Amino acid sequence: MGQKVHPLGFRIGISKEHNSFWYSKPNNYSSFVKQDFFIRNFIKEKMAGSFFSNIVIKRKLNDVNILVYSPKNGAFFKENSIKKLIDELSVQLLKKFNSRLISLNVFEVENVDSSASFIAELIRQQLEKRVPFRRVIKNAISKVQESGSSVKGVKVQISGRLNGAEIARTEWVREGQVPLHTLRANIDYSISRAQTIFGILGIKVWLYLI
Repeated sequence: MGQKVHPLGFRIGISKEHNSFWYSKPNNYSSFVKQDFFIRNFIKEKMAGSFFSNIVIKRKLNDVNILVYSPKNGAFFKENSIKKLIDELSVQLLKKFNSRLISLNVFEVENVDSSASFIAELIRQQLEKRVPFRRVIKNAISKVQESGSSVKGVKVQISGRLNGAEIARTEWVREGQVPLHTLRANIDYSISRAQTIFGILGIKVWLYLI
């Protein structure tokens, strides 16, 4: 079961928290879900090329507060970028959903090498530069192992027409422990996809954190 279900959703309320914090009346629930989906996609599109490990949305009535977790040297820490993003997002939220953006705060991710989102993004960039997938996996695992003792295990999986092969297949490598069946285990998980000349490659990364 642990191999099939989403590792983060499987652990919500045990070792993971929700990424959206709000309550609503039944008739507003679907609208709030649409807003959260729109906000996350809007930030990803406007800040394309920037890395962020998580986007947390908190709301009170129609007021929206957004928390973005990003490396210190990322574009999110540039004052002009944040101000422009807030202005554009505020206009869109008011126009589409009649909601007010109260704040957008950026928090620093100290060790990005122990973030599954960062490793997945790193793999995507290398695959799109036509680096052989086995070397990409080896580089990713080495980077995780160099991050320190906070990571007890890592698993990387890439699927698709690997190295331009005619038949799609799946390759994965695991180092250390990655206990997907243990609910108390702090598993970080991320997916991405690389657009190559041979088609799309699917990327999955699991990290077992202390």
